[in-house]
Amino acid sequence: MRYRSSSRQKKFTAIQNDDVIFADWLPDAYRVLKPGGALYCYTRWDVYPQWHQRIAQLFTVKNCIIWSKNGGGMGDLRGQYSPSHEFLIFTTKGRHILNGKRISDVWPVARDAAAHHVHPTQKPVKLAETIIAKSSNPGDTVLIPFCGSGSDCVAAKKLGRRFIAFDVEQRYIDAAIKRVELVA
Repeated sequence: MRYRSSSRQKKFTAIQNDDVIFADWLPDAYRVLKPGGALYCYTRWDVYPQWHQRIAQLFTVKNCIIWSKNGGGMGDLRGQYSPSHEFLIFTTKGRHILNGKRISDVWPVARDAAAHHVHPTQKPVKLAETIIAKSSNPGDTVLIPFCGSGSDCVAAKKLGRRFIAFDVEQRYIDAAIKRVELVA
């Protein structure tokens, strides 16, 4: 929500529409999600209640997954604790069966090195691989709204899924396309 680390201000401008809880897309996501499908939504702790409220109007909220980033984050370096996690709201449309063995709702996955970021809130491909592998099968189509750097697109391609992805900023669409093209 209008967050820009001071160390990334030279590399990235503010993300469009990042100053509001932009949830207008949720009814369409619900409409296209097959029965038994899952939706994962990244959020920060301070806006989690607003996202939860909007998502729960349509979907069944199953978990709040904690992405442990394995290292501190930015922010007020002397006036707050170092943020080292993000939330993922895990929701379903009806009964959803996770693939593979049951895992914890705390996922320790290291962030990408900042030098390799093509988006200010870039997520690691390994994190996206966990989501996609647990909630879809090869050949399935994965919807990726707000594709950002394309990490989810890369993971989908690597795991043999098709995907539909979009973003409001052309420069991030271009960056995501370049990353996907590098996947064998």
